[in-house]
Amino acid sequence: METYSEKMLQALAAENLADAQLNFAKALQSDQNEVLAELGEELIQIGFLEEAREVFDTLQERDPENEEWLLSLAEIAMENDQIDEAFDYLDRITPQSSFYPRALLISADLYQLIGIPEVSEAKLLEAQKLLPKEPLIRFALAELYFSTDRYQEAAEFYQGLLKENIQEITGISLLERTGAALSMAGKFEEAIEYLEASLAEEQTDDRLFQTALVYLQLKENEHAIRYLQQLRALNPQYRSLYLYLAEALQEEEQLEEAQTVIEEGIHEDPFQVDFYHFASENAYRLHDSEAAESFLLKALETGEKEDETLLTLSNLYLNEERWQEAVLAIEKMEDNEQPHALWNLAQAYNALEEFDQAAKFYEQANEGLQHEPAFMKEYGLFLREEGRLSEALPLLRHYLAHEPGDLEVQSIVEDLLER
Repeated sequence: METYSEKMLQALAAENLADAQLNFAKALQSDQNEVLAELGEELIQIGFLEEAREVFDTLQERDPENEEWLLSLAEIAMENDQIDEAFDYLDRITPQSSFYPRALLISADLYQLIGIPEVSEAKLLEAQKLLPKEPLIRFALAELYFSTDRYQEAAEFYQGLLKENIQEITGISLLERTGAALSMAGKFEEAIEYLEASLAEEQTDDRLFQTALVYLQLKENEHAIRYLQQLRALNPQYRSLYLYLAEALQEEEQLEEAQTVIEEGIHEDPFQVDFYHFASENAYRLHDSEAAESFLLKALETGEKEDETLLTLSNLYLNEERWQEAVLAIEKMEDNEQPHALWNLAQAYNALEEFDQAAKFYEQANEGLQHEPAFMKEYGLFLREEGRLSEALPLLRHYLAHEPGDLEVQSIVEDLLER
């Protein structure tokens, strides 16, 4: 004979809310405790938290000595962001109760939720002392350490569980987690073993991406490219892959393929300004200055990183000897007094033979670039051309301290010293 709880769930599945409500009321009145408890858990799973709370409130009234109902009520309160109420339920469970370790686990979740991981850890360690062999507690500790950037400690707990042949807990792959923790701890060689094993276990988008990133850290571009290309074929909407793949291809001097990839990325995510920056730089490497400029102009349309884009655009114009356009790009910047912007203005005005303007901007840029060799050389040579020899000499000598092999500048300095 069907219980009212079963009839309620069937009515919910059929989206017959009136029948569901009617059977729910009858279930609260007539069904046995075990049946009601199963109904309450099922309602939590499908998101009917208020109805689940009514179930466990009813069970608590029927059997006030059973502390298991308090655990369920605490979990429901936590799901509803009723933190104080959740703590109240848990405080009613005594350390002598068989349900106390589970109460500690829920309490640990609550403390982590409110941003006190130290107390969360203390609760889990207390639970571990009570049940030292319980995998769920060690997994909870590993997850806590992972979420608080204690990756080596997390990895050790995950590895301990794997040694007991526990591959998965609550739907989370311990192979994948171990690989992720080790990679975050900087142990890339060790991480790869676990990440490759997780791919053999199940090939998911995130696992392909994560494994590729670790290979990039190891400078093994060939492996990284293979996995990112695989991900690109399986799920072209995985937008994070494009820049990493394009950069790896560029490093391998596969510039045309890199351009194809990044332009696909732009198609998938036309608001990602970093895609346009890379597409511009790579197009310039392919000797397509028109495309390089076009990508930067499109980057400006996104409204993101405008100053960075304008500065890069001014670099392009300088390389192309479009001096006036370089000046206009810098003038459009919100912060056009940053050292490299001032340097670009100095170079443009120098080329335009507006030497007073160039001198002004070189002097201003010098405050932030006085230790950058390329700038020191250029500014020193400019001052020499302007006849300001006493100012040019210390700059060029400073430059030589960084670049002692520059014979041309050595000769100029020797000449200045003889005057």
